[in-house]
Amino acid sequence: MKKEITQLQQKMAEMSIDYYLVPTSDYHHSEYISNYFKCREYLSGFTGSAGTLLVSQTQAWLWADGRYHIQAQQELTGTGIHLMKDGLTGVPTLSDFLKECMETGQTLGFDGRLYTSGFISGLKRKLSAKQILFVYDKDLVQEIWKDRPKLVAEPVYVYPERYAGTTVSEKIAAYRDYLMKYQADCQLLTSLTDIAWLFNLRGHDVACTPVFLSYAFLSLKEVILFIQEGVLTQEAKEYLQNNGIETRDYHSFYDFVKSIEHVRMLVDYSDLNYCCYQSLSDTNTLLRAAKYTTSAKIIKNDTEIEHTRACHLRDGVYMTKFMYWLKNTIRKRSLSELEAAAYIDQLRLSDDLALDLSFETISAYGKNAAIVHYRPSAESNTVVEAKGMLLVDSGGHYLDGTTDITRTFILGPITEEEKLCYTTTCRSMLHLANAKFLTGCRGSNLDCLAREPMWELGIDFLHGTGHGVGHVLSVHEGPNNFRFRVNSGNLDAVLLPGMITTDEPGIYQAEKFGIRIENELLCKKWKQNQYGQFLEFEYLTYAPIDLDGIEPDLMNEQEKQWLNDYHKKVYEKISPYLSKDERKWLKEYTREI
Repeated sequence: MKKEITQLQQKMAEMSIDYYLVPTSDYHHSEYISNYFKCREYLSGFTGSAGTLLVSQTQAWLWADGRYHIQAQQELTGTGIHLMKDGLTGVPTLSDFLKECMETGQTLGFDGRLYTSGFISGLKRKLSAKQILFVYDKDLVQEIWKDRPKLVAEPVYVYPERYAGTTVSEKIAAYRDYLMKYQADCQLLTSLTDIAWLFNLRGHDVACTPVFLSYAFLSLKEVILFIQEGVLTQEAKEYLQNNGIETRDYHSFYDFVKSIEHVRMLVDYSDLNYCCYQSLSDTNTLLRAAKYTTSAKIIKNDTEIEHTRACHLRDGVYMTKFMYWLKNTIRKRSLSELEAAAYIDQLRLSDDLALDLSFETISAYGKNAAIVHYRPSAESNTVVEAKGMLLVDSGGHYLDGTTDITRTFILGPITEEEKLCYTTTCRSMLHLANAKFLTGCRGSNLDCLAREPMWELGIDFLHGTGHGVGHVLSVHEGPNNFRFRVNSGNLDAVLLPGMITTDEPGIYQAEKFGIRIENELLCKKWKQNQYGQFLEFEYLTYAPIDLDGIEPDLMNEQEKQWLNDYHKKVYEKISPYLSKDERKWLKEYTREI
């Protein structure tokens, strides 16, 4: 067993804790977390961006979803930790496993700041018959992680109104209207993207997400922002004062929560952490409702849409230039996954409005691409040759928007199986992108449009087909998405005009290859008649899909037309920004089939 697990087990024994949970989370349930919060990685050695570690006094288990089965299997080898391949037949969920393995009266420990009240309440119900004692105030990792990194505290700045489209005073007024609708006095905010959006502020405390560590309290009379000392720029300080927003120290938040009494508070149990819930539940009336910010920020206003179209155009130019460079370079010499990633990253970050990458670039060659969230490292960096395929999933944060695009490039000869899978993946993307549907549909209603071409071959992929995209916030923003596997705790949103969602089906064959094609889609109105308001999607992403992997005979006439129409727009939009040689090349790679 890894020494870190052994040390944790010793602490558990000292405190009479039978099982201890370690999620992949920070205090704000962010998708990407800073080094301070990488407790699960520190203990297990598994570096994926999602997963849960469960430790008993004698054993350890790690749950990882389909994106990480291969990666986790590799990284957990020799650790003594049992891999639980979440989502596969016969593999119990974490809650089912605990129900089966824990004995009556045993103790389950965790850091309650890292879990939502909704999750823990559900777990309590699941384990109610066993009278489990929940110990939620123990950060045992802090006890053993002697060189734990410090909390990040980068400068926080005002996000310009010309890009936000709505002022902070307008957002606060709308939020207060929302509170009054529910006859509520106040609400706590712990989501970093919600807080950044509400206050029109941005920062750099989380990798690839321009947010800052903070909490907020909003009532009908006051607004308080809890933020680390010394991080606000002078402009940001004056901006908050001018808008009547009080600031307090980030670390005083939990004392403040304990002081709240006799109020009617809106609570989103999928967001409020368990420590806050325990402090509030006895002396206040908690009203269940989604946060105003959750529904408001996913519907982009006209200004945000205008700017996101502009940033996607520039991003498409960079991806096209990258493809041109890649195709020409591989004819002359081999390169590496890291070299390819560095090239596209440099193109994006050279943009005058570039802030950061929206996630660490995935550059996966050959069999590495079968690992859905593979990222090249110095240890895994593979030589890329003039054969097979290179999958590149990448994106950027610009002042005017956020991008996310995947292309799989054909570098030389590929097999008939690979060509079949490539063409099928393209067909799947096109089927969803060209959907027409009535208002009221959710992403789960449309997901099968993308999967049908694959299901016809008896193939599926173990991840969602698409996710929402924030506006200079998180590149993965819910609740809008495309996926057919939903449950009461994992619902998708009704699709509405102004929502941006990715369309990214893929086919992955372990130890052989991986293919994914991804575009961002903007939901917009189509036509209205006696049946109601119909909706459709507009492409935001414009970059060529590699025709070297397409077998036209495998496509019907409608699918060919969809691809030809898309490529016609790619050429019209992108070619004015290219050199003469690049334009000539692009003309060939956007030709009609």
